[in-house]
Amino acid sequence: MKRREKESIRNLKDDEILSQIEGLKKTIFEIKFKRMTAPVSNPVEARTARRKIALMKTILRERELAKEKSAENK
Repeated sequence: MKRREKESIRNLKDDEILSQIEGLKKTIFEIKFKRMTAPVSNPVEARTARRKIALMKTILRERELAKEKSAENK
């Protein structure tokens, strides 16, 4: 994943990230379903979607930990 992509994800709000995660999960499901019936034209697409989901969840967790840390310091 390119740096610009990562930066654009970091600039999103939490609810936007969650909605994108749901969309990517649907995409992965569709790819798996198509794979059962016929060969997939781009098999790498599922891997990149899984990696994007992991990145988005990591960013959400970092934000959550930062909020907890700032609450402790107050």
